[in-house]
Amino acid sequence: MDGFTREQELETLVELCRHLVRLGVNAGLSDARPAVSLRSDLSHRKIWVEVDTSRGSFVWRRDDHERHAVDDPAGAAARLAEYLKQRNAGPGERS
Repeated sequence: MDGFTREQELETLVELCRHLVRLGVNAGLSDARPAVSLRSDLSHRKIWVEVDTSRGSFVWRRDDHERHAVDDPAGAAARLAEYLKQRNAGPGERS
C-alpha cells in the first residue's frame, strides 16, 4: 500500500462511497482531503474516513483506531453503517 498514488487513493475511496450509498448511508467524497464523509442526518456530526496508505486500511475514529482493510470496501462499508447506527442510537436502542 505504501506509494499509493493520489489517484489510487481516490479510486479506493470512491469504491467505499459506492458501497456506503448502496447501504443507504449519506456519504460524500472530498477529493481535496481526500476522504469520505458520512452521517445519518444533518443533526449528527460527520465521520471522516481516510486511507492510511502505510497500513493499507480505511481509518476513522482515530481515538479508538477503528480500521478496516482497503481491499474489502464492502466490509468496511458494513462496519461503518453499523458504527453509525450504534453511535446514533438513543438510550435503550443499542443492540
